[in-house]
Amino acid sequence: MTTDVPQPTVRSADRGAATRAALLAAAREVFISVGYAQAGVTEIVARAGASVGSLYHHFTGKADLYVTLFEEFHQGQAWRARQAARGAREDHVREPRQLFLAAARAYLDGCLEDRDLSRLFVSGDAPPGFDLIMRQRLREWASRNADFFARSTEPMDEAVAVVMTGALMLAVAEVSLDEDAAHARRLACGVLEVLSGVGPRVPAVTSRLR
Repeated sequence: MTTDVPQPTVRSADRGAATRAALLAAAREVFISVGYAQAGVTEIVARAGASVGSLYHHFTGKADLYVTLFEEFHQGQAWRARQAARGAREDHVREPRQLFLAAARAYLDGCLEDRDLSRLFVSGDAPPGFDLIMRQRLREWASRNADFFARSTEPMDEAVAVVMTGALMLAVAEVSLDEDAAHARRLACGVLEVLSGVGPRVPAVTSRLR
């Protein structure tokens, strides 16, 4: 006599999360391959093995997929930067500019490691209004840096924080768009060296990007 063993059921929430992740992964592939403007919803859905209805259940459309990819990339980059700054503090680094540079180095590392996605976001091929989102993130970062520098034991001028943040964002664009990976790394290292000399002098950055 055999007994039927109940099979585990996949919860609706799990299926939904898997479908959402598949749509994002497919959108990433298509956007990187042909750009945002040329990407089609039908191709994204086909690559994800999903339906058009499921796409519009999880996202409002192609632009929402793009912005969601950016926000996830941005959050990952911010996490890398925080971890680097925390690690520098654990190594007894206290000078605010060196902490900023440790975070900046980690941020540029992330751009170098995922240059295809980073390039997508700085290429200009984006949904209408995306430039406003980018500027908002830059303002938020500059504001956080200025607040951090102001609360440190060795305060830095707010203008220095803004200049360093803006310079780093320009470096991110140049590094991401550079077709030569080795040159991109050299450029990133050079930018960090220049930033280490902004404001009052401190020892130059010696650590190299991976």
